[in-house]
Amino acid sequence: MKYFIHLTYIIIIACTTLTCRAMTPEEAKAAYAAGDYAEAVATLRAIADKEPRNTSANTMAGIALLRTGNTLSAQKYLQKGTNDAKIALAEICFLDYDFDGADEWLEKYSAAQKKARKPESDEAEALRSRIETGRAMLDRVEKIIITDSITVPRDDFFKAYRLASSAGKITDASALPPGIEAASPSSVFVTENSGTVIWSAPDENENFVLMQSSRLADGSWEQPEPLGDVLNEGGDANFPFLMSDGVTLYFANDGENSLGGYDIFISRNNGEKYLQPQNIGMPYNSPFDDYLLAIDEETGIGWWATDRNRIEDSVTIYRFIPQELRINYPVDTEGLTQYAKVANYRQTWTDGADYSTLNKKVDNLRQYNPEKKADFHFGMPDGSVRTSVESFHSAQARALIKDYLREKNNLDSIYATLDRLRKKYASGDTSVGSDIIASEKSVETARVHLSELRNLIVNAENYKN
Repeated sequence: MKYFIHLTYIIIIACTTLTCRAMTPEEAKAAYAAGDYAEAVATLRAIADKEPRNTSANTMAGIALLRTGNTLSAQKYLQKGTNDAKIALAEICFLDYDFDGADEWLEKYSAAQKKARKPESDEAEALRSRIETGRAMLDRVEKIIITDSITVPRDDFFKAYRLASSAGKITDASALPPGIEAASPSSVFVTENSGTVIWSAPDENENFVLMQSSRLADGSWEQPEPLGDVLNEGGDANFPFLMSDGVTLYFANDGENSLGGYDIFISRNNGEKYLQPQNIGMPYNSPFDDYLLAIDEETGIGWWATDRNRIEDSVTIYRFIPQELRINYPVDTEGLTQYAKVANYRQTWTDGADYSTLNKKVDNLRQYNPEKKADFHFGMPDGSVRTSVESFHSAQARALIKDYLREKNNLDSIYATLDRLRKKYASGDTSVGSDIIASEKSVETARVHLSELRNLIVNAENYKN
């Protein structure tokens, strides 16, 4: 299972009440080795306090504290830790945008490794690369106006986005065609006309890739297709948003070109394929997870989500005013790091400006409710789409569409059965071969019947019209 956070250090309150059984040192070390830092942190800290000269104990306590969000306490232990603890100290500086300080700790680590004739760890090399990425981003912090911010529960955070209908919809997997798998967690983008959906799904290696499917003239959905390997960036691609131009795609990725966790990227389609994506930099991206950037051209407001503020089980959503031409802060701007961090979004406001009217306009937009969705989608030859029985004018068509929907459900059931049989056959159970053949014939029969019903419905409706 993929988790929502990659390099974000979630603050988890350790169980300290009398009703909780304290872990033994051996259990705590095992939990630490398994990455269960929240379970182990209290015991590891107690061991380090009892044995202040035990460098290994101090390292484990410091890293456990770091991974559970307590960076201040972590430093005290890490400074008494092993040489590997210097990597964690460099990471703490990195998370605070102190890239020079991070470099200094890594240099101390490298010198000690060299003296001991030991190779550097992959972790140190990866962190060094991220530091260089962060330093380059800090030279190009975009100057934007952030009109507001809200903190919302992490689950279904995208429901807090308010978009005009012309910008499309951001919803969940309920908007996908039946039987389509989606990544978890993720969001689904639906175009304004509900004719195309873009989402993230696991591939055969359980990596998340962006997928797309469009509705055909007969109301069915085309076979989902990946948007392109170029968008994967060696990591998980997720949280897509396609601009109304149908060309510009924003999405999140945690691959090799990410500063930390998920970063927001932009790519454009040249008519044949999506081009090499670009990291959009700061202030949108941070050493933590940043995702789901959406721009509503009708309201003139953009949105993006982040957990850089490390609020337990929550994310922060920022609203900003997009610019046609990117303008960056001069590199010698006083407090540049604070703008990059979005330490106080009101610092981005123009003197004397009032954004309350704009914010109120956005707040009044109807929130998209995925539960209030169409009953079905039936495409007509003129390009219109019927979404309920009542939307048909002909009484005969209204009766036939019910038969059509029952047959379509039957076909979906046959497909599901066929999929299970094929998986059994692939695993070595060849006894289901005859059942597979029978199911395939049933599929063809049902498809022919559906086609006949479709023609009858269209004829009935056209006759009425």
